[in-house]
Amino acid sequence: MTQRFYRLATAAGFLLASACSSLTDVDSPDVVQPEQLANAAGAEALTSGALASIMSPFMTFAYNTGIFSDEFKFATAFISQADIDFRSQSLTFTEYGPILMHRVRTQTQQAIESRRQFAPTPRSRMGQLFATKGLAELFIGETSCNGTPLTDINGTEAIFSGPLTSDSVLKVAIANFDSALVYGADSARVLNLAKVARGRALLNRAQYAQAAAAVSGVPTNYVFNAEATLTVAGQTNLVFNGNNLRTITVSDREGVNGLNFVSAADPRIPTTANGVGTDGITSVAVFGKYGSLSSPIPMVTGIEARLIEAEAALQANRNDNATTGNGWLGILNALRATGITPAMAPLADPGSFETRVDLLFRERAFWLFGTGHRAGDLRRLMRQYTRAEANVWPKGPYKAGVSYGTDVVFILTLSEQANPNVRVCADKNP
Repeated sequence: MTQRFYRLATAAGFLLASACSSLTDVDSPDVVQPEQLANAAGAEALTSGALASIMSPFMTFAYNTGIFSDEFKFATAFISQADIDFRSQSLTFTEYGPILMHRVRTQTQQAIESRRQFAPTPRSRMGQLFATKGLAELFIGETSCNGTPLTDINGTEAIFSGPLTSDSVLKVAIANFDSALVYGADSARVLNLAKVARGRALLNRAQYAQAAAAVSGVPTNYVFNAEATLTVAGQTNLVFNGNNLRTITVSDREGVNGLNFVSAADPRIPTTANGVGTDGITSVAVFGKYGSLSSPIPMVTGIEARLIEAEAALQANRNDNATTGNGWLGILNALRATGITPAMAPLADPGSFETRVDLLFRERAFWLFGTGHRAGDLRRLMRQYTRAEANVWPKGPYKAGVSYGTDVVFILTLSEQANPNVRVCADKNP
């Protein structure tokens, strides 16, 4: 964010300084001036740019949260981002986690303001902008520490926010999803995007019944992808890239507590061996669903809607042991029967609320693998289900004499040091 403000301010200063020079009389056909955007075409251009702006940051988010949790681990020698793998982050210029989502917020807000003035129709475009802004805030609130700011920009001026709790950030996201539902009412695609994202935000706030109501009616086969492409710098599938270069691997029982994503041989997480990583010691398993640099990553799905409904059903009846029907396990078994081909065998009731939670979160982990959900779920297991960090996150020896740390959230990095109101996390609680 700081670098963005600096560049904007520098550009503005250059324009002012050169205003009296004849050099400004030279035509610049490749440079878009602000006044050229003050019309419907400009509003549409801002909209297209803002909606595309989340694609690359989401690729980074899915990759980094996967590394941070138990989905992926580095198969390379120590690099600048290794501290998110062994969860002992330091205050550096390395920008990990959801930091790029702040830029998405800025761009979508600028587009929203422009559309209000110059292009109020079609309303679904405004709805998707609100949904995109809400998604950026959802990802920030879900995985960043308490005390994270939501800084805005007015022209070239930074409007610095004070510290916000993760819950407060999620409330901001929900407000934008509410707006998305109003503006996107004429588009099923936008409505379903906003519904599932809103349900996810409510689930993060432990509002289970409201979350289930939010996603009601979303088709199970609904998918909203983050599109990867080779034509835009930085918008490639980072998971495939890391797997292909043998710098990351799908994890298997990482740090004792991690799930058996490889050895389970589950069809939802197809893997193939790719030799030994560049560190010379780590066996590399490649995630088969991402087969190229241009493979999309699901951002919002109808399967997630069913998983939200299943968790709400378990919260409503913690003693439910029915394997079919509309209860938590019935929903999970219906997904296993219809959400994948060939169908998977039904699950049996494990017998207690604690083990039912374990099974539910395991199903979430396998259905939503590699899509940026797992780190938030591990945080929720601590915050909402009173699980101890030592029993949830990877623990013990990492490699090269390093052990896993205790971080369960992404910390603020040096990009926030220009903010006079917020410099470091208020706390790193789940």
